[in-house]
Amino acid sequence: MRYLLIIILAFSLSGVSAQITKMVQVKDQTFQMNGVQYGQPVEKKTKTFGLTVNYETGELKGVINLIDIDLLNKNIEASPDPEMNALKIRGFLPMNDILYNMNEQQHYKVEIDLVIKELTVVALFEFNIAYVKNTQLKFHNVIANAPVNLLDFNIEDLNGFESQVNVIMMFQMLNLQR
Repeated sequence: MRYLLIIILAFSLSGVSAQITKMVQVKDQTFQMNGVQYGQPVEKKTKTFGLTVNYETGELKGVINLIDIDLLNKNIEASPDPEMNALKIRGFLPMNDILYNMNEQQHYKVEIDLVIKELTVVALFEFNIAYVKNTQLKFHNVIANAPVNLLDFNIEDLNGFESQVNVIMMFQMLNLQR
């Protein structure tokens, strides 16, 4: 009976330690699109794109309302399905490499899926990551950018945008582990 209790206790303790996840927080996120609209250089930004990163798997997700950043014409009737007016971002980051690499500068090229409606375009993002360690909170400052051709999404009305744009994501990752 005592051995059975020890075995059960050992399994329950190992189960608790297996369920602990990395505690990292995403802050100060900005999505930016630089391009030419009606013949003028423009910079469209939003701080509302719900960027999340699963720090166990490295899965990165975000959603941008295309009407808010003026890519879709504001005069068109919005779809009752908000997904139809959104750009979804999906991909995977090498989180173990990023979080445990204490070099001040890191560079990665990562393929990220950009999805509008049901059409997926793969963009090669350059991630430039700075590890900031001169504060009490150590964090990674991330800037990722990729050239994107809007015609690849089969958007009928580009709202005056030329098809070539540069997509930029900026955010900070705080590692709360001790």
